Order: sequence, then C-alpha cells, then structure tokens
Amino acid sequence: MTREFPGDGVGIQVPAGRIAASRTHWQVVLESPGKPYLYRLYNSRPSGRGRVGNAMVVEVDGGKRPLHIGPGSSADVLGKRIRVKAGTGGGETATVDGWYVLVS
Repeated sequence: MTREFPGDGVGIQVPAGRIAASRTHWQVVLESPGKPYLYRLYNSRPSGRGRVGNAMVVEVDGGKRPLHIGPGSSADVLGKRIRVKAGTGGGETATVDGWYVLVS
C-alpha cells in the first residue's frame, strides 16, 4: 500500500515535497529572498490503528510563536522562510511525516 501525495500522478508542476522532520532538527520548507509565498502544510496521521502522532511545529519567518499542526490536519502558511520539526504531542516516535505544496 502506498500513500498518495499532492501532485503524484497528475503532473502538477508546482513546488511540492514530503516532510520528514525530527524533534531535534528543523526541515526547511521554503527559503525565499524575495516575496513571501503561501504553502499548504499537512501533518500525516501515523500508520497503524491506535497509534498516536506528534504535532508538527511550524516556524514562519523566525517568529517567536510557532504554529502547531495536529496529526491529520493541514494549515496554509504565508512567509519567506518556513521551517518545521516534530513537536511533543505524545507520539510514539520523535518524528513527523507529511507533505507541502505551493498554493500561490
């Protein structure tokens, strides 16, 4: 069984990618020297029944108040620099998985 991500099989030609971040290291989703861009970030639910997932911590433009995206949720984020890492939401692992795609 494979997971489907936005753009798989339909030929979308926009910046998109997969998220695999840990609690200790940030993953950079966007670093733009120019104008800010709007990205949709999605935090996947863990595979397997009854497993608990972690929140995804999202830092936008070095802000002091990060966003938290729960498992199975998404958020649209506008910024020039977007970074993500795993939160401490009671998950069984120290990572988060998901995807991101450019909205505009």
